[in-house]
Amino acid sequence: MSSKLTRIAKILGFFSEYAQDLWLFLRYNGHSPLEARERRLSYKTIIEAHTIEKGLSLPHPKPHFGRDKIEALLNMNANWTPQEQELSRSMLVGALRDYQTSFTDVPAPDAALAGRVRTFVEAHDAAQATGGVRHGLNHPAENPEAVRFLESRFAARDFGDRPLTDEELAQVVALAQRAPSQCNRQSSRLHVYRDPAKISALLELQGGARGFSEAVPTLFIVTSEITAWGGPQQRNQPYMDGGLYAMMMMLALDAKGFLNCPLNLAIGNRTERAIKQAGAIPTRERLVVMIAAGTQPDHPIRAANSPRWDAGDICRIHD
Repeated sequence: MSSKLTRIAKILGFFSEYAQDLWLFLRYNGHSPLEARERRLSYKTIIEAHTIEKGLSLPHPKPHFGRDKIEALLNMNANWTPQEQELSRSMLVGALRDYQTSFTDVPAPDAALAGRVRTFVEAHDAAQATGGVRHGLNHPAENPEAVRFLESRFAARDFGDRPLTDEELAQVVALAQRAPSQCNRQSSRLHVYRDPAKISALLELQGGARGFSEAVPTLFIVTSEITAWGGPQQRNQPYMDGGLYAMMMMLALDAKGFLNCPLNLAIGNRTERAIKQAGAIPTRERLVVMIAAGTQPDHPIRAANSPRWDAGDICRIHD
């Protein structure tokens, strides 16, 4: 009888959790009038500027493509002054700079719009803008060292006492920033904790690190800003982009010689709110995963074998 009641309670719990998920997405998504206009416009600019970049990266871009989109971008940015060093504005300037350069030999079908683009680019530091396209690229051939590196990855649960320094964190995060994200919107956020008391409190809420939580010198929480996404079809994308970023973060830690272990956040909304409060994480961010990290201790360590399915068992080829 008790097991049947437990199953019923779990089923009913889905309704509560999904209702709370719905409210969070409605409250903070990129179309919500309740979310800050500046944040919404920043993500919108990144997404649309990236469509220009993608168009320019095609083998044979259509000359002066996307004029309606470019006009809408210019109109939107004319009424918005972003913060200093804002990525979205720099990305748009670079994309329009390269858009101009790509079609200099083709007469513009809309001279007025071409003039607006030129004025916009000239009004900003186009030489230092980060957007646009990279030229002359060749993908490297097979890299045996990279293959060995990927094969050597494992999850560690035994660390040295020392937390990562500010300099080491900066190096690791710089590598992790190479993670792909949908339309380059980069919704992932990273929260870092090195205070033992704070780490202990957060891992107590996570509940899956018992037995080694007291030995974690550095803890990361990967999150994703809901405001980067809009519409019901994108409701799960924060986890998709956050997962990609988390994997790149772990590979970056490995590459710099640090041990690490992902810690799941299969939790309810109540626990998520408690973790956000304990970790000073904004409500608009969804928690994706925790990552414990540290240096090699002064002794050899053990790790779970974690055997994998054979590739043929999980891969279906559809020719």
